[in-house]
Amino acid sequence: MLVLPLRGLLWALLLILVAVVLTALWLDRRRAGRRAAETFIDAALYAILEHAPFGWLVLESAERYVYANAYARRLLGLEAPSGSIPAVEWGFLLDDDRADVRRGRAPEGRYRVLRLPSGRVIRWWLMSGRQWDYLFLLDITSQYEAEEARTQLFAGLSHELRTPVGAILTHLEILSLPDIPGETKAQSLQMLRAEARRLARMVHLMLELGRLETSPEIDRRPIDLVDLAEQAILSLAAQAEKRNIRFSLEADSPLPVVWGDPDRLMQVFLNLLDNVLKHCRPGDQATVILRQTEGGVLCAVRDTGPGIPAEHLPHLTRRFYRAAKQEVEGSGLGLALVEEILRRHGSRLEISSRTEGETGTCVQFILPTKPAQP
Repeated sequence: MLVLPLRGLLWALLLILVAVVLTALWLDRRRAGRRAAETFIDAALYAILEHAPFGWLVLESAERYVYANAYARRLLGLEAPSGSIPAVEWGFLLDDDRADVRRGRAPEGRYRVLRLPSGRVIRWWLMSGRQWDYLFLLDITSQYEAEEARTQLFAGLSHELRTPVGAILTHLEILSLPDIPGETKAQSLQMLRAEARRLARMVHLMLELGRLETSPEIDRRPIDLVDLAEQAILSLAAQAEKRNIRFSLEADSPLPVVWGDPDRLMQVFLNLLDNVLKHCRPGDQATVILRQTEGGVLCAVRDTGPGIPAEHLPHLTRRFYRAAKQEVEGSGLGLALVEEILRRHGSRLEISSRTEGETGTCVQFILPTKPAQP
């Protein structure tokens, strides 16, 4: 009487055992597949991909990645080579792109350009494989900013060129009129020369800015700043004497050697001293100051001119921005060029000014000294 129940129990146990074995095999195959992928990445490509100059992620699902190289981790702020995709904007966009690729809406992969919360601009390409999806990343911040700068430069230039070109055309029309008075003719010729000089100056500075933005790193070499400042003062001495403006130099002795591009730094001093000549009054004076300070050499050009109103100070290095009256010659690009040169030297421009009491303007920056040799 116990045979049938025992037989049924044996069959039930056998079925349970088969189910357990099949489940174990399925789980083992899944784990083996993941281990195979990780082993493939680690053994064959890890050394290359970990130090590649682009980002690379292997996506297991919408919520998880099984591998991210160092470039991708640094760019996306990921803490580990594998883990969960954070619930941030780029993660949601990645989920959308992954769904499109998986559903065949983007058979050649999905491209996207986006700005990360860190401010970096990236381009990615997402493609789908049989088991995983693959995301390639590239940091294009510098190219994006350079393109924006070029766009703004040419937009500003096209706007600024209208005034001198329009003035030149107007005075050419005046000169073509018959029987114009001699005084009118002389005034038109004077305006033509002034606007032509302004146009030439603007084009020159624009080209200099363009060269700086598109060129590789500056050529650095040891520089004697005292000698450089003396040369800049000497080159403008005749103009300063003609306008009754006195230049002088105050420098610590000895000064440490700075490391930079002497031609570009000469442009900085010449532009700052040229601004003194444009905006200071007869009888004013300007002093070039060179002082040793922590981490480098403090360079300053301090004048006793009329000063600059406070509302203009934050905008002086913007391209084509002019705080002076229109009759003062200028292009609005000089300080923008100075700021770009100093940025390439790891420095920045600081401007302070007083328009009441003891008026004057001080423009200063710190140039780093040559790194110590090991």
